[in-house]
Amino acid sequence: MSGELEDNSPSQKISLPLRDKLLPPIIREVVSNAPANRKIPCLIACLSPLCALATRVRTNYYYDGERISALLLQVIIEAPQSSGKQFAADIEKLIMDNTLKSKDQEQRRLEQNYREKKRTRAANQKMEEEPKTTIRVIPATISKTVLVKRADYYERNLGDVLSFWMFAEELAQVTDAGKQGYSNLRTIMRTAYDFGSRFGIDYASDNSYSAIVDINICSMFCTTPSALDDYMDKKAIEGGNITRTVLCQLEDEMGSDGALFKPYTDVQLANIKSILDKIMADCYKDDDTLQPEIFLESKWLEKDIRTWCVSKGDEALKTGSTAIDVFRKRSSVSAFRATMLCYYLYILENNGKDGGLTENQIQWRCKQLYRFFADYILSTLLRRWGKRFEELQGKRDTTDEDGCLRYRIIDKLPDTFTRTEFEVLLQKCKCASPPKVLISIWKTKNWIVETEKFQYKKIKKT
Repeated sequence: MSGELEDNSPSQKISLPLRDKLLPPIIREVVSNAPANRKIPCLIACLSPLCALATRVRTNYYYDGERISALLLQVIIEAPQSSGKQFAADIEKLIMDNTLKSKDQEQRRLEQNYREKKRTRAANQKMEEEPKTTIRVIPATISKTVLVKRADYYERNLGDVLSFWMFAEELAQVTDAGKQGYSNLRTIMRTAYDFGSRFGIDYASDNSYSAIVDINICSMFCTTPSALDDYMDKKAIEGGNITRTVLCQLEDEMGSDGALFKPYTDVQLANIKSILDKIMADCYKDDDTLQPEIFLESKWLEKDIRTWCVSKGDEALKTGSTAIDVFRKRSSVSAFRATMLCYYLYILENNGKDGGLTENQIQWRCKQLYRFFADYILSTLLRRWGKRFEELQGKRDTTDEDGCLRYRIIDKLPDTFTRTEFEVLLQKCKCASPPKVLISIWKTKNWIVETEKFQYKKIKKT
């Protein structure tokens, strides 16, 4: 996919970077059985639940220095009503039913039994200590207090943090719950995207729960455009919720036939179960204590990360777009996490397998996936929220109706121009970037040269 902004338009078709059979396990089986118009959505829908399972994986993102990262993703599947978002629920069920949900069921029974005993006990009967459960599958309507309590139990019972899994077939559940102050999770969802970011509540009441904890959440929400507008309101757009999102929009043509999926073969189901079992074994020991953290080296991907981020930074300078400059940063972070998930899945399948992939082959595939994820995430964010974000930043009319910038400021200038001509163009385009700053950066980038005072010449094709 080219770095030109025109490629971000809805008319451009984005295709998978690898053939189905070259994708990592589980994702490979799911995507292979999907029709053509659901292959990319199925790929995206696999990412967050698998990241939630791979909660012991740690890695290091190029621009984070020494800070450690976990595989944390927040996915939203957007489509009009009755447009076939059920596939996401099917994928969630395939991955979670016999893993986290099965494990959580035992923990929830302990809590239910305790509450029933407490309710039916005699007036003077002494109750046993409340069970310290470790529940990881949480509803979208969970309150802040319960969420903090569950996160604190991880550290108290297991000595470390784990990732929560949150799934909702209707995002309206989240916005409806958010109308009650105690369960408005927008702030928590921002800190939950970053491993090591802590959230706390402190109540005076003995009947409540107070703690400062590291809450990590992987989530996937299905939504209609209207419900997404309610969820991603002005505060969410300006606060950074949108940039922490991997958005997948279903864009079926009017009158198109329903998406038909192939059933999984016994071999495919066996492959899926094998990898899921390995992921769970990498998380828990036989006695339900935690396995050690798994650190994945990522230096082999750093050049691709920097190249992509710098190219999009240049694009932001040439267009004067704050949206591209802001969106590109976390688009790369989310793409990196999705890529390291794929890297981990390849390794799991390769271990103990004769004639498996070489390390170079795995890395090559992952590099293709990183560039795909980064381009895809950025383009969907720009299309969905680019225009609104620019408006909130004090810019107007610099984007088309789909939120995609259609021109670059530098391309609108003649080969030679004056400072005054440049300022007039910026005013005409209603671009809020200071002309002096842009001129200075363009000179540093060697895109223009000052021939005389306040007169410039473009010196190479940009």
